Amino acid sequence: MSYRIDEVLRSVQDTAPPIHTTADEIIGRAQKTRTRRRAAAGAGLAACLAVAVTAVTQLGPDPATTGGAQTAAQPRPAASFSAPPAAPTEAPLPVKKIDFSTGLTQYQVGKYQVGPAIKVTDGYTELPVYYEGATWPGDDGTDYPYAVATITVYDQDVFDPTTFGGAGDTTLTIGPEYPAPVGGREGIGRDWTYTSPVDATKKQVVAALAWKYADSAWATFLPNYGGPSLPRAEAVKIVAGLKTAATRDLKVPYRLGYLPKGWQAVAVEQTAAKTTTAVSAVFLHQGPVADPATRIDEVLPGHLKISVTRGLNPGKADYTDKEGLHCTPGRESCTIIRGDYRIGLDGYGGTLSDAEIKRIAEGLQFTDLADQKAWAKVTF
Repeated sequence: MSYRIDEVLRSVQDTAPPIHTTADEIIGRAQKTRTRRRAAAGAGLAACLAVAVTAVTQLGPDPATTGGAQTAAQPRPAASFSAPPAAPTEAPLPVKKIDFSTGLTQYQVGKYQVGPAIKVTDGYTELPVYYEGATWPGDDGTDYPYAVATITVYDQDVFDPTTFGGAGDTTLTIGPEYPAPVGGREGIGRDWTYTSPVDATKKQVVAALAWKYADSAWATFLPNYGGPSLPRAEAVKIVAGLKTAATRDLKVPYRLGYLPKGWQAVAVEQTAAKTTTAVSAVFLHQGPVADPATRIDEVLPGHLKISVTRGLNPGKADYTDKEGLHCTPGRESCTIIRGDYRIGLDGYGGTLSDAEIKRIAEGLQFTDLADQKAWAKVTF
């Protein structure tokens, strides 16, 4: 299982009133028993990267890990990777259509706003946690809300609590586990202490949680670097508010005219324009991901990511403002410039040829990129 900076923070914490939902209600779709379980994430290396990127004299938000929010992944401008193609593995699984909808809804706890959900996969749903006044500077000069934590709600039998942990590093100290029931249900917690890489006297202590919100179903609360200090009791209050409302589909601003045989969407991200410039992302994969606990991000072997970003980012090396399609031979990459939007198609793992990626790009049929109400449900 691969990890990256998006996964920087996945852990657990304390006590509070019950969540009045069943597993079916909180996930918003039918569940299947999972026999293969894996860790929710790695903490040490990703946290080190997040701190190193900041390079400031005191703890503060790192825009590169916010994702406008991050599993996040965040959610979240992606880091650049040049890893070699993944080695051939077993044959791809047959296409399995995924329902990219959720009943998890936005709510407020004091200065914290949770949600709305910004990422749905076959195994989990992610909600950003914003803190009043915490922002990150976008490339367009706008200060956007900064996600100081991420709540990941796993489907039944997906998250294995025995895998919770992490060793930390020179900038992140992960404390020992302690019991952390939430609303009378089983839970575990750990306190994380971030240390400034340039001033060791500056520290930030935050609580991370994993709790059993329903029978055989777990969720995690993972604090991001750069938010406020967060005691255990406050973290518990935040997660105890987790609730559902009417089911909502996560959508995309296009339809596909072409997709290679056996390929399908395995993760969808949709983020409100008021919180980020990176408004949409879809991860395509040759067949479903075998283990629903797998983190779906930029280093998932053999994937193609289609991202939609508002603003052309003239400071970037690959910048172009020329309208239309631009593909780079040998890079598993194509870019479409459409008005003020940049649509990127980026492969990883050498599974798709440059010609296939270009054909997918040429087949995109766009709706109104600026009007999320006009976006289309993901059916591929």
